[in-house]
Amino acid sequence: MKTSLPRYVRRALILGGAAIVLVACKADEVEVELDVQQLQAAADGAEVMAEFEAVFSNLGELDNEQRAQVDAVRDILEQYMAIDDFELETTDTGFEVTIEGEIPVIDAPRADHAYFIAVSESASLPGYHRVALQTGDDFTAMEGEMSAISFMLSPDAHHPTKFRVDGESSSLLAPAAEVDGRAYLLYDAPLEDRVRLIQKDGPFDRVGAGFFIRLAD
Repeated sequence: MKTSLPRYVRRALILGGAAIVLVACKADEVEVELDVQQLQAAADGAEVMAEFEAVFSNLGELDNEQRAQVDAVRDILEQYMAIDDFELETTDTGFEVTIEGEIPVIDAPRADHAYFIAVSESASLPGYHRVALQTGDDFTAMEGEMSAISFMLSPDAHHPTKFRVDGESSSLLAPAAEVDGRAYLLYDAPLEDRVRLIQKDGPFDRVGAGFFIRLAD
């Protein structure tokens, strides 16, 4: 996996990008694909990239003005991130925007990236690393460019998030997570192959999604 990319590629995940034409600047769901090897590499100081998919939807017919706004938003996205796919589709009830791309995974509490996955040793849980979706310094710059298109645009910092985590670990902890359709106050189990964690609403609207995992010493 690449560990060094040009700045325009490394900028960030722009989750609020399509929000200008949506009811709210929040994704229906953001899915981030991670594996234990990626997390270990980040904890060891490398910068790696993880794949993501963000879906935004809205009720009502998409008119020409809104299509033009979507095109303008896409232009801004391409300044801040590597987009693998950007699709605008009409649905039975309205329209939907799906964005696929990559997000940096790094061992740092702050970064230039607008969005990134931070992997850091946990101060409250010795032996664990905290993995969290964060906003960085470029978030403010991105927000300003979006707002210049429309004053109604203010990208959300936090979104309903699904983490798909592959690999093996002796312990993975996730607060207030939904796993396989079951809700947990605290999900606590070994990672033996793959787990999908969904975190949304409530405190996650303010602090963002994240979990704790034991990595190799």
